[in-house]
Amino acid sequence: MIATQTAMGVLVVGMCLVGIWHNGWLLENSRYGRRLVIWFGPIGGRRALFGLLIAGVVFGTLLATDVIRPIHWAKR
Repeated sequence: MIATQTAMGVLVVGMCLVGIWHNGWLLENSRYGRRLVIWFGPIGGRRALFGLLIAGVVFGTLLATDVIRPIHWAKR
């Protein structure tokens, strides 16, 4: 059976890759995307979104490959 952190990492990577694929739509139609465009301009907003999504891909990959481990609380 697949570990939950592996599944979560794969889902995070997949969602970030879809976000990279549809970055123009995200910048135009989401509140956060429009805010990035206001703060950084059209080119800077695209770069900021791309950087955040790449960070999500890296985080999801590290989570899926068990480099980053979630906190496990002690069971009583």
